Amino acid sequence: MSQEIVLRTTNLGKRYKNRWAVEDVNLEIHRGDVFGFLGPNGAGKSTTIRMILSLIKPTTGSVELFGHRLETEREKALAKVAGIVEKPDFYLYLSAFRNMEIAGALTLGRAPGKKRIMDSMALVGLQDRADDRVKTYSHGMKQRLGIAQALLCNPDLIVLDEPTNGLDPQGMKEVRELIAQLSHEHGITVFLSSHLLNEVEQVATRMAIINKGKLVVQGSVEELLLSRAKRIILNVEPQKKALAVLKKLKRVENPTLDSTGIIANVETKDIPDVVVRLVAAKCRVFSVKPQRSLEEYFLSVTEVE
Repeated sequence: MSQEIVLRTTNLGKRYKNRWAVEDVNLEIHRGDVFGFLGPNGAGKSTTIRMILSLIKPTTGSVELFGHRLETEREKALAKVAGIVEKPDFYLYLSAFRNMEIAGALTLGRAPGKKRIMDSMALVGLQDRADDRVKTYSHGMKQRLGIAQALLCNPDLIVLDEPTNGLDPQGMKEVRELIAQLSHEHGITVFLSSHLLNEVEQVATRMAIINKGKLVVQGSVEELLLSRAKRIILNVEPQKKALAVLKKLKRVENPTLDSTGIIANVETKDIPDVVVRLVAAKCRVFSVKPQRSLEEYFLSVTEVE
């Protein structure tokens, strides 16, 4: 059974004079996704997000949210959507609670009740700091408060543009855990734009990579990484003997020994034969696993020709 598509862009593009910032981008985000939207700085990520949130008008193409076309049914399309583009802004000398009241009034057309505000702040772990002035908040806490503001409208889809940008490792961890919590515990679909590959790799279920304004690839994170998983780690003994065997095999490239085992480049289809050769040489093979990383995959599909 196919999953519901909550966000679809069709041939989406934005042109500034003679330059295409985004061109023919076709995205599909399914309900329940933590969708990583990746690309180098200047690739067109923020421009795409601004078009999705109706902050700028596309030059070409269309955006559909929950089955409603943005250009003809804007209110219905955005009714279940919340977003933070770049960094959230606050009245620093007001309390977090008062900031939430103001943001809620702007978003909902009326001031939200105390319970609704505190429930949103509890989701991001800030309920005990609700009465503190925002100027006393760390950068990571401000990011979480921005997400709490976005949650006031009970969204089914939340769009986050570089939510961990400028955070220290602890702040990154807090925001990463919050994104996972929103998805797993509250069923919110998350569209996450970032250039921090390690952060996305830890939380995203599906992803797309954009480069120079054009969509390069899109799909399941696990499947995309496995499709390029040529580098493997072999846990084998005796290591020196195994290394000598591997160096003689034409289908094994650059076998080297490090603290994790023997690392080599081997096509997936050739792995069984490599294991057979090692066993025939009286080496004991304990495990063979792909050494895959989003960073390696990202660089391989965005490298300059």
